[in-house]
Parts: sequence; structure tokens; C-alpha cells
Amino acid sequence: METVQARKTRIALTSLFLAVACASLSLQGCGAAPGEEKDLAPPSRSGAQHGDGNGTVSARLGGFDGILAFLENSVVPAELADPEIAPFFTRLTETPGDIEQCLAMLLDHDLGGESPHFGAVLLDGHQCRSSMSNIHRGLAIPDRIVTKFIVIAGQQAALAGVAPADIQEIADVLDSYRGGVRNK
Repeated sequence: METVQARKTRIALTSLFLAVACASLSLQGCGAAPGEEKDLAPPSRSGAQHGDGNGTVSARLGGFDGILAFLENSVVPAELADPEIAPFFTRLTETPGDIEQCLAMLLDHDLGGESPHFGAVLLDGHQCRSSMSNIHRGLAIPDRIVTKFIVIAGQQAALAGVAPADIQEIADVLDSYRGGVRNK
């Protein structure tokens, strides 16, 4: 079984690989202008400052709205295109839109935004659940699929021009929920 440190190292190396791959392909950071890193949307939230002084990771990603758009337009299509991950989407008990909104709120919150952590009630009446174990119970998602999900999210973020440090923070947040997702 992989240790937490080994997993963090693997994720960091994956992020580094993506950044190097983007640079070597002359994509200027996969979408950013030379010498700058691209935000998905203008900062829309205030809150705790990230080490670079440009606000939170959530703010640099466009807050809840930017994260939701990124999930809907980039991550989910890439996940559905993957033959190993796509079958898990056929066994969902909630609508994809509800899942995307709840995940966007969770990521927004955990990356320094203002969304509620758990328990939000969506416009359609769906309540976001607080237990990753309950959400994923019965799906029997192997650890390697959780890893693949995180890697694909990182790849899509790199392609969108998200800064490598922010990609690492996103990966760390997603990885923190690994235990509640895998093998349930």
C-alpha cells in the first residue's frame, strides 16, 4: 500500500511533469501569456491569502462559478472519455449536475472560497452530503481510479493554464478525500 508521503510525491511529480510537458510543447504554460500564469476567470472571492499574495486558489480559479465551469467543461468530459473511469459514471444515484455543483462547492470551500463545506441545498432541492464514504458506497472504486481521476483533473488544469502550485493544491484537496472514495 502506498504511503501518504509516496502519494504526495507521486502527485507532485505528476504536476511537475505536466508543467514541463506544457513548457516543452511551447504552449506558454498551456494557455498563459509568456511569463505569466493564466487564471480561469478573474478573482471573484476574497479570503485568506495564498503565499503569492494573489488571493486564494479558489479566487484564482474564479470561485464557485469558475470551478463549476471547469468541472462541467473540462474535467467531466475528460473523465467520461477515459475507458476505465467512464463506467463509474453509469452507476450514479444523483444527477451529474448535482454532483458537479456539490463538488464545486467542496473544492471552492477547501481552496479558500466562501461556499459551504457540506450540506448545501441546491435549487432543485438536492442536499449535498457530508460523507464521502456514503456518497461512494457501493461503487467499489479502486485506488488507482482515484489516482487517475486526480491526474486527469490536474492535466485539464494544466491545459487551462492553471499555475503548477495551484494544481498541486487542487490535487492535495482531492487526495485528502481518497479514503472516503476508494473501495466503498
